[in-house]
Amino acid sequence: MRREYDYRQFIIEVDVEAQSRLPADERMASLPGFVAIVQVLSKGSCVPLMAPMKLGDVTGSAFPTQADALMSGCAAGQRLVDDLLAGDGAISGQEKR
Repeated sequence: MRREYDYRQFIIEVDVEAQSRLPADERMASLPGFVAIVQVLSKGSCVPLMAPMKLGDVTGSAFPTQADALMSGCAAGQRLVDDLLAGDGAISGQEKR
């Protein structure tokens, strides 16, 4: 599943992929889950600003649902854009002084 989000003159692409995870008790069957793959692009460009990021939950495990993976991927993409804009005025169209 892929979703694109328009955020502050950037496009955040979030892909969700099925991922299997191994529980702490290895005798149990592995449980399915989902990971988010996040890319940030400038509007009008097909070249990502950085390498794709693969995200799991706070413990490093896969998310339990596709919706959790999508929401977390979008939030991570927004934080990346905010950090880019805060760290380099040239990206936002302002000169860095």
